[in-house]
Amino acid sequence: MMGKSWVKLCGAILFLILIAFVLIGCNEEKAQDLEDHMEPVEVDLHVPETGEVNEMITISATVIQGGEQVEDADEVVFEIWPDGKKEENEMIEYEYQENGTYYIETSFSQDGIYHVQVHVTARRMHVMPTKQIMIGTVDTGEANE
Repeated sequence: MMGKSWVKLCGAILFLILIAFVLIGCNEEKAQDLEDHMEPVEVDLHVPETGEVNEMITISATVIQGGEQVEDADEVVFEIWPDGKKEENEMIEYEYQENGTYYIETSFSQDGIYHVQVHVTARRMHVMPTKQIMIGTVDTGEANE
């Protein structure tokens, strides 16, 4: 009788040890995944320096983490407003994405300096760089922000 109990006990102990090794291996993989995603998300905002009234302009944002393009951003929204009039902002979601670069095409109906800020949320990080664009004839001393 004691022999069968001993075999069952040894089998149970071996099974628990095997389970422990499997769990340790899974935790190491999760830790590596977390470490890989701890690198900061970087956004390179591409805005032309100038443009003309009513001209279609392409604005893009390239999202990178750890030297690799991020094609699965949770949110990419471009915010545009005239200089000194942030309350007149317009929010535009990206229109298409290719190789980690998110694009919109837009036009401006009046001369002036405009601010373009992209709001990117990717891999639990939020980045929002800003650039300016001058549309039409602009007195460069006009910039307020």
